[in-house]
Amino acid sequence: MRSDAFFAVDVGASWIKSALVVDGTPHDVSREPVVRELDGLVAQVARLVREAGAPGWGVCVAGLVDAERGVLRYSANLGLEDAPLAELLGIEASAPGVFANDLDAAAVGEAEGGTLALLQVGSGIGGRFVVDGHVVPSASGHSGEVGHLRFRDDGLLCSCGHRGCAEAYGGWSGITRRYANEGAEPPAATALPDSVVADAFDAVGFAAAALVAAYDPGTLRVGGGLAAAWSDALVDAVRTGLSERVVPDVAAATTVEPARQGDASALVGLAALAAKNAR
Repeated sequence: MRSDAFFAVDVGASWIKSALVVDGTPHDVSREPVVRELDGLVAQVARLVREAGAPGWGVCVAGLVDAERGVLRYSANLGLEDAPLAELLGIEASAPGVFANDLDAAAVGEAEGGTLALLQVGSGIGGRFVVDGHVVPSASGHSGEVGHLRFRDDGLLCSCGHRGCAEAYGGWSGITRRYANEGAEPPAATALPDSVVADAFDAVGFAAAALVAAYDPGTLRVGGGLAAAWSDALVDAVRTGLSERVVPDVAAATTVEPARQGDASALVGLAALAAKNAR
């Protein structure tokens, strides 16, 4: 194994993705269902790290992360709060060289040292703005949570406890909840009824408009599991959302395109963050 190989682990809401990243390229990306209980999750990640045997590794998690303390402050999807993940992983395997929020890592991976905004559409909806390869910091760590802006008054209940959030309509967790309330299982994303897809596309366009209006990034990339499933149709819906909701000059100056790294964005970003820390 090359001495500069970096093992990256992306802990999402439903899946753990991992890969060796060499020269910015992920190799043999693997995935497995995530274990949601803390001890089980630590054991799962530690096993992957030991099996990889790489000289360095890092992990990102879906949730509010305190990178300096190595603590997952809160993750609704994983049901964890104030979990000292970095410390526990250090006991079971070795301490991660990078501990980050998954969307931060994905945005860094997509930016490749440049400037852009990333809108991630998967279990939820979130965004980040990256300048010269660095995520713009925020006071509380909640910057870019455009999925929790109110999209419809007195609308569907969201996982955050509010009603009408864009994520309740355009994120897979919200779509799943809609079906669960009717005692049904949702079909595949590509087989949803037109009315559900129309709601989702409008909600994602709304969230994208908020992100672009706030940052005027020049380039907006759209990634995440649902974005991959809906492909060009969702990208077109985002363009429509910008044209309908954002100052015309800003909308016209924004290039909207699919994420280039696919579902490996966060893995590439973790390796990039590790390289920055080593300088």
